[in-house]
Amino acid sequence: MPQVRVLGKGARITGGIFCLLYALHTWIWVLRDVLELGFESTWKVWTGALGPTAAGLTDIPATTADDLGLGLLQVAAAFAAFTGAWTAGGLMAVTTALTLAWRLPVIWHAGLHSESSPYYTLQGFFNDPSLDAAWVSCLWTVLFCVPLAIVLMAGLRRWTGPSVPPGQSGGTGLPGSPYAGSPYASPAPPAPAEPPLPPLPGESPQRPVPAHAVVGAVFFGLVVLFDIGWSIQAAFSEGGGFWVRLVTGEGTVSTLLDVSPGWDWCVLIVLGTVAAGLAMARTVSARGFTLGLAVALAPQAITVLWGWLASGVFFELGDAAPVSGAFSRIQLLITLAGTLTLIVLAMRPGVPVPPGAAPAPGATAGAPAGWPPQQQPGQPYGQP
Repeated sequence: MPQVRVLGKGARITGGIFCLLYALHTWIWVLRDVLELGFESTWKVWTGALGPTAAGLTDIPATTADDLGLGLLQVAAAFAAFTGAWTAGGLMAVTTALTLAWRLPVIWHAGLHSESSPYYTLQGFFNDPSLDAAWVSCLWTVLFCVPLAIVLMAGLRRWTGPSVPPGQSGGTGLPGSPYAGSPYASPAPPAPAEPPLPPLPGESPQRPVPAHAVVGAVFFGLVVLFDIGWSIQAAFSEGGGFWVRLVTGEGTVSTLLDVSPGWDWCVLIVLGTVAAGLAMARTVSARGFTLGLAVALAPQAITVLWGWLASGVFFELGDAAPVSGAFSRIQLLITLAGTLTLIVLAMRPGVPVPPGAAPAPGATAGAPAGWPPQQQPGQPYGQP
């Protein structure tokens, strides 16, 4: 049986503190948008109602709906870490990866944005102090992702099951013996160790149920296929230079913390492949990893659908690229249905995993760890 590895308590608490700091960074920027732009304008930016240029705004917006998803993911990971949930390991892993991936490009977006080579589609705002604030804060966030990744990798421990009260040892002499209690009495033979009771479902790590594994593998497999398709379509229809700009974000990002489409495709191809692989293997980290990625993707799907329905363009594919418009809407509906389904499935208990303890030194193969070694014929009981 393969060993089951889980995060130790120290690594889990440390990771929860880091995730809480990430969440604080994200929600401060969300609060900044709501206070400076107003909730109505901020909501229009999240739903795309103002367009990529966000015309009419006096302050540069900072967040998108992706930041809502990332902020929710970071809060969920911190909560799971502090409450000792078995999904904490997977949640913190995807939080670290997604925080690093979505905050790293902001460093060069905000740092290189100038009038001669604008990165943001917004007009002006070349000397806005918010650019420096975004650059510095995201730089520190990216740097903090490195120690958290080290803590998560170093903090994995083999799970041997919940601790059980030790068995009672024998007395100092045989019961009824006249020498009972005497220092010259022979020790009583130890009582045979009893195998521990199987842990309760909530006391052991849990693999995803078959329905969760199937939905996670199929959904994230489709996410990967869609993103690969968009990358190929952009490269062949507009050329390799256009695809490179989509990845670097030059002239394609609309808010301070925005992630360019090409960069987002690359990130989701990698993380979606990992999530699909974990789901197919039904590892103990699959529940948290797939749940975290679903939480991060759900707000973007909800706000985009809201914006399309509110403007009445959901059923209008357009004359320029009707096929791309149709695939965009299909992907949106799949993302919405898949993320919500995975969130619901993750709330259900998984399949408990039995302890995978290694045999104790000197124990024979197949003997449970902690049991005394088997006795040879004619050998006194309890003696090696």
